[in-house]
Amino acid sequence: MKEDLDNVLDERLTQLFAGDKEAEESLTQHPDDLPQLEPLLRLAREIKALPCPEPHPRALRATQTRVREAAILKKEEARRGGLFPGWLAGQRVSLAFTQVLAVIIAVGLIGFGTVAASADSLPHNPLYPVKRTTERVQLLLTFSPGGKAQLHLSFAERRLNEIMGLMSCCQSLDDAILRSMLEETDLAIKMICTLPMPEAEPLLNKAIELTAHQHTCLSQMKGEVSSEEWCILDEAIAACRCNEQMLEGEYELLNGSK
Repeated sequence: MKEDLDNVLDERLTQLFAGDKEAEESLTQHPDDLPQLEPLLRLAREIKALPCPEPHPRALRATQTRVREAAILKKEEARRGGLFPGWLAGQRVSLAFTQVLAVIIAVGLIGFGTVAASADSLPHNPLYPVKRTTERVQLLLTFSPGGKAQLHLSFAERRLNEIMGLMSCCQSLDDAILRSMLEETDLAIKMICTLPMPEAEPLLNKAIELTAHQHTCLSQMKGEVSSEEWCILDEAIAACRCNEQMLEGEYELLNGSK
């Protein structure tokens, strides 16, 4: 049964990555396997839909060097007796599993170069699309509401740092990044409010600190932006203050219920 499930998954992944729109519709032919196959194919479709970032040529060359080094290491491992650890010895390795391994290897190779270098990049930097795509993949591969809330808080903090970085180097307010910061904050708050009390409390504290920090930083920018940008900034400051007050109310309710 497990081997049949692997075969069906392999076939549907092959269809999906070949651009076959009926890959998921054909799952109706396997009703017993539907609960296991559907979320895997949905995740594959979402990852496939992510935009392909354009890395900087220097970062690309560094990644190519790592790929060559990995190929040499692969040959050495094969010569010494195999590529897979003991728990995989003798196991059937399906196409779907090898695709997962390929993704892990690719992310690992890029992660120490392009992705790591992109962490502090600002909008308009060649590595910035890599940074945002990496965030979207992190969200897709995080399944718990608490984990997603933590990521949204981290991304909201990153957007604030980017806004401050742009103000420092360019004296300009990027309203798209500002909106993204508020959206990430809202998504985090909505998820935190659905969590059970023990899990919600530390995230609630972090969200309160973050919204207070957002409010302070944006307020300090008032004297640095142009008059045309005041309205946008005022709306964002009001949203931060509203979030801060709402979270403080949630915290009081949380403590009152203990």
